[in-house]
Order: sequence, then C-alpha cells, then structure tokens
Amino acid sequence: MISPYMAIQNAMMAQNATTAKMMGASDAMLSTVAFGNSQPLRPSFGSTVAASDTFELQNKADETRYTALEKLMVSLEKGIAKSIKRSTPKFGGLDYKA
Repeated sequence: MISPYMAIQNAMMAQNATTAKMMGASDAMLSTVAFGNSQPLRPSFGSTVAASDTFELQNKADETRYTALEKLMVSLEKGIAKSIKRSTPKFGGLDYKA
C-alpha cells in the first residue's frame, strides 16, 4: 500500500525538478540572448536562432514530461481511492470512509 504513495512522491519531485529546469532555462535564455524588436523567441541574428530553437524544443519536451507526470499522479491517486473503497466495510448501509 505504501508503494503508490512513494510513486506519487517521486512523481511530484520529478515534476518540481522539471519546473525548476524550465525556469532556469528561461532565465538563461532571457539573460544571455539579445532579442529583436518583435517576437521574443525569434532573435534577428544568426547563431542565436539555433539557441532559440533548442530552447523551444527543450521547453516543449519539459512541458510534455510535466503533463505525463501529472497524469501518472492522478491515476495513482485514483488507484489508491479504489483500494480504500474496496477495503472499507459498509455497516448498515452506511459507507465509512477511511
């Protein structure tokens, strides 16, 4: 029974690490790259276009990882809830929740 709780905790820690990584990448991108006048992630000169594209792709990958971890946590929580519901006896028609 403790295994799902540990999995949820590990997923939360991975989610927090992903968020911190995304924030750090955003700070680094904004502090090191001089952008053009219009679009913030489309610099107007050569070498930083590759850096910008790399940043966008990495950010999208991190967003996907965050979403997958969130769905994992939700499914684990639903599994725990079903386990509690199955193991909780019903006395006289009343449903006593743990």
